[in-house]
Amino acid sequence: MAIPIQSRIEERTRQRADPIRNFKFQVEFFMTDTDLQTKLASMGFMSVEGMAMNTDMVPYREGGWNTNPHKLPGQTDFPPLTLSGGVFEDKEHMWTLAKRMFSFQWGSGSLNRGDEFRYNMAVRVLDHPVTNLAPSGTGGSPSGAVLGFAFYNCWTASVGFNNLDSMGNSILIHQMTVHHEGFDVMWGNQKARDLTNQVNL
Repeated sequence: MAIPIQSRIEERTRQRADPIRNFKFQVEFFMTDTDLQTKLASMGFMSVEGMAMNTDMVPYREGGWNTNPHKLPGQTDFPPLTLSGGVFEDKEHMWTLAKRMFSFQWGSGSLNRGDEFRYNMAVRVLDHPVTNLAPSGTGGSPSGAVLGFAFYNCWTASVGFNNLDSMGNSILIHQMTVHHEGFDVMWGNQKARDLTNQVNL
């Protein structure tokens, strides 16, 4: 029995046949404080949640047309992101971001006139399985990225820690909530790899 042409293995490349995996990704921050930006690059987040957009529906009823309302598009909004990671004794950078935001609100912090508390973020999803050299993500290389998310005008809203439990057998986790004003998605290796040019401040 002949194999149908569309099922031949040599024509079913992994790029077309396999969906992108969700567990191999990089998170990068872009801010005017380059020292903090470098430190955040070593965070190693466990998860990024909340990548979505939603446009409100505005109903409008017209006299003489009572069977159903007209539905108009309203304001578009973006839910906050939640970034989670394990707590390390030498990686306090999530807390540093939260303190910077608090000090800005309080009025007694370290930010001067003209200093910027906002930042942009890039999240790159890497191809898998790739285990060799730079495309595997070695050394933080983005060359294996197949999908990218760019988030704009971000600021840290909160940082929280999970519960301490003397009867437990788990690790200490902290989460950061980040508000932003929109995002874009870069599809394909070249666009995902090069999105730094789009989000760098």
